[in-house]
Amino acid sequence: MKKIASTLLSITAVLTLTISTLVAPAAPAVAANASGDPESDIAKMYRVKHELKFNMKGTSATLDGKAVHADKPILKDGRVFVPLRTLQESGAAASVTWDAKKQEARVVMKAQVSPSLQELSFRIGSDQVYLPGGEAAANEKIPKPFLANGRTYIPVKPLAWIGISPSLNQGTVTWNWSEKIIEVLTPSWETDGETAKFSMLYQEDMYTPQFLYSFGSGGWGGGTGKVTAKGIELDGRRYNRMEFTANLRPGINPLQLYAISAGTADFTVLRKVSEPDAISIKLTEEGQQYITINRPASGYVRAKSGAQISVEGTIVKPNDNFDQVTVTAEKYDPKPGGLGHGVYTTVNSNKLPIQDNKFSGAIQVDGPGYYLIIVSSPKYIPAPEHGPVSTAWAEFIVEVEG
Repeated sequence: MKKIASTLLSITAVLTLTISTLVAPAAPAVAANASGDPESDIAKMYRVKHELKFNMKGTSATLDGKAVHADKPILKDGRVFVPLRTLQESGAAASVTWDAKKQEARVVMKAQVSPSLQELSFRIGSDQVYLPGGEAAANEKIPKPFLANGRTYIPVKPLAWIGISPSLNQGTVTWNWSEKIIEVLTPSWETDGETAKFSMLYQEDMYTPQFLYSFGSGGWGGGTGKVTAKGIELDGRRYNRMEFTANLRPGINPLQLYAISAGTADFTVLRKVSEPDAISIKLTEEGQQYITINRPASGYVRAKSGAQISVEGTIVKPNDNFDQVTVTAEKYDPKPGGLGHGVYTTVNSNKLPIQDNKFSGAIQVDGPGYYLIIVSSPKYIPAPEHGPVSTAWAEFIVEVEG
């Protein structure tokens, strides 16, 4: 399971190193400084520790010091097995389900308990444990789960992989785990600036947090901050303060707070625009080499529902392989979820042919809301095993009024 954990951490590292700009909705008024950013911490991250104790005779059990019911565990071949119901009743699991056809129990932990690996499945008589995709964990063997007295019993050992630390001492089984919580105190605010500055507290024995911002439907990127204070005493815990600065798109910016030890929490920042003509279209580093955008004239366009937004540009670095650019409209439409969940939905796309090193056309926007318009290059970048691929060259925002 160490291999599983390291793979998950590697994926997370790649995600957090490949991130850039943002958008968000209007918010209730909050205390702000001259720039419009919050004066106080927008969130705090901390642990809530839990302990379940039950004896091997099944005669007593306590959860966080209070008496509770727990089914009797079974000692088999020197290994402790517990009924699935005990896991469910502990409050650590979000759900425990049984598939009679597969003879399989699926355990989904609360994200606050095990943010990196939330789900495992156990099959009766199998010495393997199964990952969310259904594949068996490589090079991992477990004592075989079994049925007894109408209950499903699983070994205690694999619980450590999903956030529970088990132990057995003089006939008493102890489970320790903690909920890692990011409590958002300011879920949204408005600013006139091109950047947002904000801070949060995190319990000093936890991993340092980051913030994430959405590229659009193509994924998320991340940013790090700096520690500005340590050893802050609050609610019986000791915290450090982390301060961040995020670049903002005009309009709405969806953001996330993230830590390996605590999962994610969403918030938004609305960058207000009083003079749309002063907002430039954003060109990526690649885009700056290859194109200029002539229309629209601004990087922030206000329009009515059903409007056709003109897009015109010039290729300033010609290439014989340049045949067309693609213009895509992605609507801000956040979906529930955890790390890197969807916040934009692609609603329209149009391919604009390149002729005499120029391209022109339009993209339609329907319905009120914020739209991220992305101009993507021709497919000219070599990619092993996939053929040439395109990249984003430019973007701008359209606000469709209700």
